[in-house]
Amino acid sequence: MRATVTLLAAVLALLVMPVGAAARQQAGCPNDNAGFILVDLQTWWDISVDGFETAGIPVYVGGDPANGFTEEFDAFGAAAGFGDGQGVYDYVWGPQWDVIDKGGDGWACMKPRQLSGGNPGYNFNGVDNVSNAG
Repeated sequence: MRATVTLLAAVLALLVMPVGAAARQQAGCPNDNAGFILVDLQTWWDISVDGFETAGIPVYVGGDPANGFTEEFDAFGAAAGFGDGQGVYDYVWGPQWDVIDKGGDGWACMKPRQLSGGNPGYNFNGVDNVSNAG
């Protein structure tokens, strides 16, 4: 009798499950050989900060976010059309992430590009993790 009740509860749970929930893909990136890594927004930003610094643009005064953005980062933001460093930050944390995280689950796949004169350290490839789960 107890097994029948457990089985019935499991069947009822499946019946009330939203359509598509059972088939939802897990977060993942293209195969490991492609060079993509799974990141959340904070990690995306942290890697971006490292990329700016690799390109010779210090982001935070004294390396500490509590101290605000450097003059160099503010100048970069102004030259790129974002007004200042805060504008770059707001773009990365808003519109840029929203375009990449199409699934809206808070995860994306990031791939650093090879550094070159035309490809600075803060340029990355980004794709949604769910649409690329395999």
